[in-house]
Amino acid sequence: MKTIFLTNHYSGTPLDIVKSALPAGFSFSMLEEPSAGCLAESIANADYLLAGGRVRIDENVLSHATSLKMVQRSGVGLDSIDLEALRRHNIPLYVNKGVNSQSVAEHALLLMLACLRRLTEIHNNTVAGIWKKQEQGVRTFELHGKTVGLVGMGSIARKVARLLNPFGIRILYFDPYRLDEKTEHELSVEHTDFNTLLGESDIVSLHCPMTDENSRMINGTTLSQMKRGAILVNTARGGLVDSAALHAALQDGRLSFAGLDVHETEPIPAEYPLKSLPNIILTPHVAGVTADSFRAMMTDAMRNIELFELGRLSEIEQARYQFH
Repeated sequence: MKTIFLTNHYSGTPLDIVKSALPAGFSFSMLEEPSAGCLAESIANADYLLAGGRVRIDENVLSHATSLKMVQRSGVGLDSIDLEALRRHNIPLYVNKGVNSQSVAEHALLLMLACLRRLTEIHNNTVAGIWKKQEQGVRTFELHGKTVGLVGMGSIARKVARLLNPFGIRILYFDPYRLDEKTEHELSVEHTDFNTLLGESDIVSLHCPMTDENSRMINGTTLSQMKRGAILVNTARGGLVDSAALHAALQDGRLSFAGLDVHETEPIPAEYPLKSLPNIILTPHVAGVTADSFRAMMTDAMRNIELFELGRLSEIEQARYQFH
């Protein structure tokens, strides 16, 4: 029986979904605590690694994985995986391209609307018995007529653009790889440079991968280039944003609101300054996780592993990560 090792620890309904997706002839085990050391100690007999969460898969982990045939990512983000180490060990990597893109796109839209309408503040006031319709209402805004800037134009951002189009807005995007004219027309998006996007957008939404080059791309300098009163939404990676600079921008009114699903440190620390601000919405890196997307992630990941074991590689060719 082949063994699949999961780098997340699941319980309750998520565990039931994992069990239901497990192919015949396979067993699985899970990481007991979220650390690379624990992973290195636990992976020796694993034939396959189903990589989720934030635990780093590096040279030390792979040097202990003497039976490992393949790594399957539960999603698409690769910043927790040492790609060079995988290449050195000649271990193939497969990803679930686009499997949770609809879920993340909807969550990004949710954060945009919730920030515009100051949803958490109004909820808290209502619960507290504060019933001031006009005074509260005139401090909120409609999405209609606004300019939204999308940083990155992968599968998630394209779905966000499609969700935004019915609102009657202008959509700018910045990506080093420009879309073709036909796709831009279909999505009703305009390509621009990063600085122009920052200066003209009422809402800036991040949808790019985390790299060494764009670490803390939203910082004191770039925040100062944004429209006063703009909104920042991040459902990509926490390291894209300098949280201290964001705190200052929210506190002094440079930004009116922010919605973050991802954070520089996860889980967020007890002393996380952003959580004390009234003009921010925080969620726990949950944008890509719904009942629908989690079941699809596990089903697709387990299917890829089963097909790899059976040698039916042509059926999962599109899921294989191409090392450069």
